[in-house]
Amino acid sequence: MIRYSISLYDLVNRINALKPTWIKRAYERTQLYITAKDFTGGTDFWGEIKSIYIELQHEKCAYCETKLQGAMLASKVHEVEHYRPKQSVAAWPNNNISYWAGFKPSWPVGQESKTGYYKLAYHPLNYAIACTRCNSTLKSNYFPVRGKRKTAGDHPSKMLAELPLLVYPISSVDPDDPADLITFQGVLAVPKHSSGAAYERAITNIEFFQLNHEDLTSRRAQEISKLWMALEEVSNPRSKKSGEKAKKIAANICSPSSQFTSCMNAFRKLYQNNYVEAEQIADLIIDALR
Repeated sequence: MIRYSISLYDLVNRINALKPTWIKRAYERTQLYITAKDFTGGTDFWGEIKSIYIELQHEKCAYCETKLQGAMLASKVHEVEHYRPKQSVAAWPNNNISYWAGFKPSWPVGQESKTGYYKLAYHPLNYAIACTRCNSTLKSNYFPVRGKRKTAGDHPSKMLAELPLLVYPISSVDPDDPADLITFQGVLAVPKHSSGAAYERAITNIEFFQLNHEDLTSRRAQEISKLWMALEEVSNPRSKKSGEKAKKIAANICSPSSQFTSCMNAFRKLYQNNYVEAEQIADLIIDALR
């Protein structure tokens, strides 16, 4: 995961430029939910501003950093994800589901709630774009928290006492930058810290979004193999032209607009600081890809 920096002010300006009546309609709909003290549905219209988040996130999933090429394709497959569930909150982890079976965190993860975060159903800082895998299959209506759940909260910045365990990468409303919690050893996501709340939050996200599942590690391996070849050419260029081209390739692979940015930057840092280990990882990956 990486952070996608934008202020609420700028986000609202983008919304107003795209859909001038959206903020007003969102306010009116939210007032209906407040009166009912629950999410009562109605024809939803958060999809009208989906393109803003697709562009902001470089067409990548907020959680696994998988990229779908082309805005049209992304608009079909990437889903508007409500960070805090709007309708109800299920208990997590669900040990009846195979990928979470046996995962028993030693830290608080919160209780289920029949009422969701109804006041945030139309809050711009409760949205992100996520792939179907992360949103529908994994995220669903789970939202683990360390603190007391505050489903009646009306603004994400006022709800930090909940101590959410899942990272919200849009803007800086979440005090933790994802890159300060999770790093990578080769293709594997690992906690950046060895203990404490940061470690527990990292583990929660890795397990929750199954960040080390083969469907992600295999794709990260492909990108690392490309990055390795580019870094090697930069270090020992066959010509000045090939060296400059390789620099651009490496920079593109590690840029925020490319998929698996966090993993690629971790490998580039390893290459710079511990070439022997980077070479060993690259050899293992290249052999596996054969």
